[in-house]
Amino acid sequence: MREVHLELLLGKQVYDQNDQPIGRLEEVKAEERGSDVVVSEYHIGALGLAERLGAWVIVRALLRPLGLKKEIKMHIVPWHDMDLRDLDHLKLRAPSDKFARKP
Repeated sequence: MREVHLELLLGKQVYDQNDQPIGRLEEVKAEERGSDVVVSEYHIGALGLAERLGAWVIVRALLRPLGLKKEIKMHIVPWHDMDLRDLDHLKLRAPSDKFARKP
């Protein structure tokens, strides 16, 4: 098992399997398992940042009338689909379209 300081990963660019940038790591979800806290998923993209700042509902409400809903998305990636071997080059282990979510 490897220990990673998640606060150092927030804001880092994440790449798909073809080394194309898909967004920045903006939020990490974790859950308690016994006496441990383990990562369950990563949220990548501008909506992930809105979620981290607690502005998710406000941002969604603003996007609808502006017609920007389709351009802004978030990738929700299960912990096991993020490659953390190189912490300076975060990469997905599966195609990015598998994880895309829109507001």
